[in-house]
Amino acid sequence: MSTLVSQVDRRKQCSEGFGLASVAAMLLLIFWVPVATAAQNPYSMIERVSNELLIVVRNSGKTMKSNPERYYSDVDRVLEPVVAFDYIARRVMGSAYWKKATAAQQDRFIQVFRRNLVASFARGVANFGDLEVKVISPGTLPKGRKVQVLQEVRGEKGLTRVSYTLGRFEAGQWKLINVLFNGISLARAFHGQFAQSMKDNRGDIDKVIANWSANEAEDKTS
Repeated sequence: MSTLVSQVDRRKQCSEGFGLASVAAMLLLIFWVPVATAAQNPYSMIERVSNELLIVVRNSGKTMKSNPERYYSDVDRVLEPVVAFDYIARRVMGSAYWKKATAAQQDRFIQVFRRNLVASFARGVANFGDLEVKVISPGTLPKGRKVQVLQEVRGEKGLTRVSYTLGRFEAGQWKLINVLFNGISLARAFHGQFAQSMKDNRGDIDKVIANWSANEAEDKTS
């Protein structure tokens, strides 16, 4: 591990580039799965659904330019059962800001965050149907309520290792709650982005949410 300064710089770079395909592609590789049960192996599950999603991308990713909203909707339908959007949004906002926000503001941010994330994922993987993915399984099932799943992603630019944090929710369902990309926690980096936006907007949470949404709209037209 390098110095604290280098860590901060890396996190800042990551937070500034969330709309980039390089990050979004890594995130979306695992998500094509029905509701999981407590008996499922999260490692074999991720490996299976990764391959299924790549097939979907190859077949449907081509429609992004001609009909992006339909493509985003298809991706959202895939992600909804397996991503803990509410949980992640609360972590991004942070406990202090979350407690200060009204219920309406909380709900609005969850929806804005979700739309932004899904759109970024969808754009990121649209041209990544040729990636090869492999899950590194330890050979034993996790006993706790959280598990780290390591995945190797091989493409034209070489090998990338991604670590997914999954949590076991209601009825034993596994859901994504964080991703470590090159050692950087995306949930933490998103939180840094939110906190900085709160400072820039002098604590006006409504403006922060509106700007987050405006950034999404700008990305769609870029």
